Amino acid sequence: MKTLLKQANVFGGQTVDILVEDGIITGIGSFDTADEVVDLSGYAAVLPGVIDAHMHIVTGPIEYNDRALRSWAQAGVTTVRDLGIGNDRNQFPTEGFLAYRDTIENPDCAHCLTCGRFVTQWHGYSHIMSDGAETGIGCKTPQDCADAVNQLIDLGCDGIKTAVDKGSPMFGGEKPLLTVEQLKAIAETAKARNVWCCAHVLEADLIPMLLEAGIPEFCHMPTDRVPDELLREMVEQGVTVVPTLCTINAPRPPLPKDAKLPPMPKMPEGMTPPPPVDTVAQEKACVDNVRRFVEFGGMVAVGTDTMRMETQPHVATMPVRELQLLHEAGLTVAEVIDAATINAAKICKIDDQVGSIAVGKQANIIAVKHAIDETFEALSHVEFVMNRGQVIKGA
Repeated sequence: MKTLLKQANVFGGQTVDILVEDGIITGIGSFDTADEVVDLSGYAAVLPGVIDAHMHIVTGPIEYNDRALRSWAQAGVTTVRDLGIGNDRNQFPTEGFLAYRDTIENPDCAHCLTCGRFVTQWHGYSHIMSDGAETGIGCKTPQDCADAVNQLIDLGCDGIKTAVDKGSPMFGGEKPLLTVEQLKAIAETAKARNVWCCAHVLEADLIPMLLEAGIPEFCHMPTDRVPDELLREMVEQGVTVVPTLCTINAPRPPLPKDAKLPPMPKMPEGMTPPPPVDTVAQEKACVDNVRRFVEFGGMVAVGTDTMRMETQPHVATMPVRELQLLHEAGLTVAEVIDAATINAAKICKIDDQVGSIAVGKQANIIAVKHAIDETFEALSHVEFVMNRGQVIKGA
């Protein structure tokens, strides 16, 4: 079936017709007719579907459902990347999540990429939670790390996530770190398998070991000041960052009254509660890190670290606050849109399929009635969504 999108005011470009056939953009220019014609002349901006390159589809022992993926698609977020299933892998095998993920490959849902599980140090960050849930794959040696990477990719995971984190009360207190040799094994095995590889990192003093190991992507920006020389070295090595600025000084949305959540991990007995965190100062430092990283030539992409969508599907939406914070970090409006589309597609190694409106790519196309400015509020009201060539919202 051929669908013709007439008079599309492409963001940052020209007004064109877009021809779509079997889910793929087959022509951009001027065309007369097709099996289905959709007039987009009333929309102020037409752009690619947005990509959230950091979320967690499940963070507890709850059955999988597609409510959040449907919510994202309706909001104009047509691709999401899950960076760590947060349930006990002994009770909920990774294969079960991948089978579920593959059953919801329909245009009503956002396409979901996943790393499956963290590949981490034995009893390190995200291996075993303080409630005893084994959420990650704990490794004792570099060979264990390489084997874990291959295992996840063989199962059907799209990429790999690891972590360097000293721990916190939520994760059972102080945690051992992966060695540089283990991190190298993770990075080199992922590279050999041609998949993306990212690392959780929140502290600037842990960046050197990631650089030495050759980790190509950081899935946060540290919340303390990163020295200029480290940021420059990151840029020189081609490291990309999904900074998740919006998570630092933003409380999770309130739960619905009838929501039933699994208990959150408890602080280990005898452990002193940590001092209060100045999240305003952390956000300011993180925004400044991003500003300097981008000034030095670094590439960033949009990610929100959204979680608990299994009971809060309403939080699966357009990441407007992240867009605003990236703009505060010095990106232009056009650069922010790139961070939410083509940059995220490049980081996820799917830029040959999505991330821009171009012939040969999937027809993931959204449209808004109002001009996109530095508030990005227009994107809070996406009124047209075509996902994988099918119109799922508006007409």
